[in-house]
Amino acid sequence: MNCLDVATLQMPYLDGELLVDESTGVEEHLSTCEACSKTMAAERNVRNQLKSQLKTAVPQMPEAMRQRVLGAIHGEQTSKQRRRFVGISAAAAGVALIAFAGHARYKNYQRTLYLEDAVSRHAKQYPLEIQRPSAAQLEAWFGGKLDHRVLVPQFPNTTTQGARLLNVRDKQAAYIRYDRPPDQRPAQLGLFVYGDKPGDVDVGELQAPDVEASNGYNVVSWRDGDVVYQLVSDLDEHDVRQLLPSQATKGPLEPQQPTLKSPVLQASPASFQR
Repeated sequence: MNCLDVATLQMPYLDGELLVDESTGVEEHLSTCEACSKTMAAERNVRNQLKSQLKTAVPQMPEAMRQRVLGAIHGEQTSKQRRRFVGISAAAAGVALIAFAGHARYKNYQRTLYLEDAVSRHAKQYPLEIQRPSAAQLEAWFGGKLDHRVLVPQFPNTTTQGARLLNVRDKQAAYIRYDRPPDQRPAQLGLFVYGDKPGDVDVGELQAPDVEASNGYNVVSWRDGDVVYQLVSDLDEHDVRQLLPSQATKGPLEPQQPTLKSPVLQASPASFQR
């Protein structure tokens, strides 16, 4: 196992998600590579600090204390008491701001974990369980295997190579692999589709998507209700955006133009096509 392998497996390793042989391989490399060992230790330290901050966040002000503060506002108190109240309020506001910032940082951290895990699993090129199907056949094949319906998007200048079931962290996902034709720049695309009712993955609808980079891949993420879609590819950002509807790359729609609905990309669900 080399440094690139360890970098790819860093997040699953720290989350305890690797198989025994994979985890052993990472640990053997860390024991001999000082650079990778320092990187792993730094990432583990960031995680521990974040968990500590979240655990020590101050809870909501108790009701009894709130009533005392309100009494200080409306009562005939001395200027010293009023100044004291201002100090208490400022401290409470500061705590609330810190807690909010910590929550936002945690949500962004969670989003990064899911993105990097999707990239890692796509890069491993797991064997497909169904090959060369049509989009309608894929939708039918996934039926009953997951708790949600899998709509199969049709991307320009691509064909579905096949699919299988995979996990993205703790969520069971549909994984669909696409090929580009021989006359196009060689590339493979992997699409993960998984349910996210708790809202663990902080992504929005496909209106003005951001392209995020991770370990040499570009990733576009969007959601349709409780279902998250993550498209992973080694294409550059411009080519990835060309796969999406033109309206989605221009931000807000122009007046009187139809609203784009996700995740159907330039096509209706395959099971309704004629």
